Amino acid sequence: MVDNLGFRDSERSQKLGRSISANAELESFPLYKNHHNRSVLQWKRGQIDPEEMLEEEYPSEDFEYVECGPSPPSDHIYESFEEFTTSSDLTVQICLETIKMNLHEHMKSCSGRHQLLDDIENKTTTQDNLKEGFRSASKYEINISFLWAALLKRWDLLDGLLDLGAQLLYCEPYQGLSGLHLAAFSGCIAGTQYLIARGADVNACFKCYTPLHCAAFGDSPETAMVLLNNGARVSALTSNSSNCHESVLHCAVRANAVACVRLLTAEGADVGQVEYAGMSPIHLAADLGHVQCLKILFETKGTNVNAKTKEKELTALHLAAEGGYVECVELLLDKGADANVRNHRGQTPLHLAARSQSVECVEMLLRKGNADPNAGDHDKRTPLHAAVGKAARSYDIIEVLVSWGADVNTKDQYGYTPLHIAALNELSQCVEILIFHGADVTAKSKFGMTALGIMIRKTPASLAMINQKLDSAITLHHHPESSNREVEMRVDFRSILQHCHPREISFLNTFVDEGQKEILLHPLCAAFLHLKWEKIRKYYIARMFFCFVFVLSLSLYVLTALAHNCYNHGKNMNSTDPKDIMELCEKKSILGHMLRNNPFVIELQWFVLVGITVCEILRKIYGLAGYPTLKQYLSYPENIIEWFVIISVFVISFVYTNRTYMWQNHVGAFAVLLGWTNLMLMVGQLPVFGSYVAMYTKVLGEFAKLLLAYSCLLIGFGISFCVIFPESNTFANPFIGLITILVMMTGEVNLELLVDDDPDDPPFLLEITAQVAFVLFLLFVTVILMNLLVGIAVHDIQGLQKTAGLSKLVRQTKLISYMELALFNGYLPKYLLNLLHLTALVSPRAYRVVLNVKPLNPREKRLPRDILNTAYEIAKLRKSNNHTISYSGSTAATWKKWFNNNLDQNSEIVTDSNPLSINNLQNKVEESNKQIEHLCSEVRELKTAISHTHRVVEQLLIILSQKNSTC
Repeated sequence: MVDNLGFRDSERSQKLGRSISANAELESFPLYKNHHNRSVLQWKRGQIDPEEMLEEEYPSEDFEYVECGPSPPSDHIYESFEEFTTSSDLTVQICLETIKMNLHEHMKSCSGRHQLLDDIENKTTTQDNLKEGFRSASKYEINISFLWAALLKRWDLLDGLLDLGAQLLYCEPYQGLSGLHLAAFSGCIAGTQYLIARGADVNACFKCYTPLHCAAFGDSPETAMVLLNNGARVSALTSNSSNCHESVLHCAVRANAVACVRLLTAEGADVGQVEYAGMSPIHLAADLGHVQCLKILFETKGTNVNAKTKEKELTALHLAAEGGYVECVELLLDKGADANVRNHRGQTPLHLAARSQSVECVEMLLRKGNADPNAGDHDKRTPLHAAVGKAARSYDIIEVLVSWGADVNTKDQYGYTPLHIAALNELSQCVEILIFHGADVTAKSKFGMTALGIMIRKTPASLAMINQKLDSAITLHHHPESSNREVEMRVDFRSILQHCHPREISFLNTFVDEGQKEILLHPLCAAFLHLKWEKIRKYYIARMFFCFVFVLSLSLYVLTALAHNCYNHGKNMNSTDPKDIMELCEKKSILGHMLRNNPFVIELQWFVLVGITVCEILRKIYGLAGYPTLKQYLSYPENIIEWFVIISVFVISFVYTNRTYMWQNHVGAFAVLLGWTNLMLMVGQLPVFGSYVAMYTKVLGEFAKLLLAYSCLLIGFGISFCVIFPESNTFANPFIGLITILVMMTGEVNLELLVDDDPDDPPFLLEITAQVAFVLFLLFVTVILMNLLVGIAVHDIQGLQKTAGLSKLVRQTKLISYMELALFNGYLPKYLLNLLHLTALVSPRAYRVVLNVKPLNPREKRLPRDILNTAYEIAKLRKSNNHTISYSGSTAATWKKWFNNNLDQNSEIVTDSNPLSINNLQNKVEESNKQIEHLCSEVRELKTAISHTHRVVEQLLIILSQKNSTC
């Protein structure tokens, strides 16, 4: 039974049997400078109530909150594992201190004298002075004293109290315990026999329990035998408001009364009898961890070890595993319990053991019970999902489960992996262990959240583990067949390709999307990008060539059919005079002469253009299938531009009316402009030319913002010049004036505006106004504004040049991601997909993941020299530090094991001939060791503080549970 404070009934009954002083217990607690310690200190000083300390609430002041819209949804959108099963609703317990307290309270409520009870307890009252002591006592005082004497085994006073008027069947009002109940509970054989002889009912149940139940709670086999011999029913059930109906054997197990359990089973008590929730004594013993009682119960033949409760379908193994009772788990497994049986939520005992943070039970279920570490419940959560909670031993359980084959990348029904949950719960150590064991940081939930994105926000320190894995993928060794023992470097891409087949770039692309693009500078990632681009660039160049043909065909058609109205003149629609046709349709052009004599050529051009356009449409539709949503597809400007160009091909056609119109010229002009602009952007995606196009787009964006910011100034000058120079053609109206202002910004200043054409009648004031406005324009716009624009452009270009390497890698990653999105969307025939895998993937079938290179060989050309040098330095540093860096904790030990396994044991340490570089290397190693030792000490202090805080809270809960029970 688990009460509302999280304690089981047996624990409460044992703890309530001891008198604990709150102040005395609190004096031994270590106090820290945190919220919990301040609360405990305030409690000791009597400033706050202990119950208030257990409830974290907001301050009681009234606030007026600022209305800024709704808060964002929480990341915790999956159902947690916080629900623990409860075994029983029987909360009324019998223990000595509780009974004493109830009798004292009953005496107080009846205005009785506590001195009467104290005299009986201190044996001041005897048979000789009994009448003298109770001469003026009321009937309530006599009845309560009768119960008190039965409880304290003062059977010698029972007869005298009955003579004074005590009622044989009188019971206290709280738990309905009579004298026979209390005598049986306290193990008073003489008192029990006397009361039975005086006519007490051995099966009386005034409120909840019979005397046999009380004997079981008091672990009094002698009085239980007396009751059984006098007709007590071993099958008697409790009766309370919750209709629990527990048997005597249930109560004996609940009180861990081993002797009574043995007696009751020998007397024929039904081991399989269940109360209303389906809990048998075996379930109860397993739930409370009473292994001795469990052993006795299994001595009875016909016991069903896999019996389930009614509502939650729990077996005894479920309950023992949930409680973390490894001895009970082992005993149940020895008796044939099924370790893979499921409860009402589809959870196995391994789920509950992992959730309760019992490493011993997890190991026992896996080793002896052959439990399935990848069993999923109704929400598709495995024991590894259950293990990742806010607890101190989660990382140990993760290690055990993974060592027995648990899949770290299993997703639940919401798409969450254990890594998602560990990151959401801010468990950095669990996150690092999961990453170490191969957890996919790029895994997405059904709501689009990647584990990496959660880690960046919740556990950013865990990102160092990713760098550790990338570093460990680069190792040095000597080739065994090399005569000169030339150093070889092994570059293992498994950490990148492990979860990314066939879209191999998705791992790195996720880092870019989450803002962690610096990881591309790691030599392992840069080397993979180089190899990947070598494999896939032919497809991009082919796509560029096809787009070039498409745009070129469109341009030729627009020039020949729409420009100069050639198609219509070829059909003789506008004029019958050949002279007019020659003048209008490029009479001096050889191409115009050909079109004039052969108008079908224009029609042939359009049909060829349509054929190319259809191919382009098929390509775009095939690429559309690679995007998850239409919104994301339309978020790329190049897609909108390409569809506009495709649609314009059909808009500017002549086939509808067998002629062209002037408005089609405008559509065709913009289609050609956008087509060539899109081709420029495609060229700019190439790593070779990407920086130049990036400079252009960057400056373009800044210029657009600058122009928008100063648009009011330009409009003001444009209108003022229209007023000052009304006779000028360039300022004939405000629209032309604004265009003129933009031209004048570039330095094309027309000084003729200031020259007066009528010197005989000069407008003196107007000339002064014109000159002042013109000079202000030169200063504010032509000089200041343009120089500001140039300065911004230069600054942006310098910034791009500083980050040119990283920007190149980012563009390369996004380009490869786009290409893979188009190539591997799954709609191609299988033979074409196989061909694409062979020609476009670095690892065609996800097995070629290692590259051996010779970093010191000048003829090594498979990787760029800068990547080779950086990778070689990392591998050399790791090799020299392998036996010098010491780690603390189980996670660090696992990391060291990983590094040792990845290093070639037969290889030798490669030294540098330059002593200065060796000294620098040693200095770096020493600094790293100091930092690691400092971090380890901080982690140890944090663990100690957390464990002490847990102990403080546990002691407080014990005290409060005592208080609740006494109430």
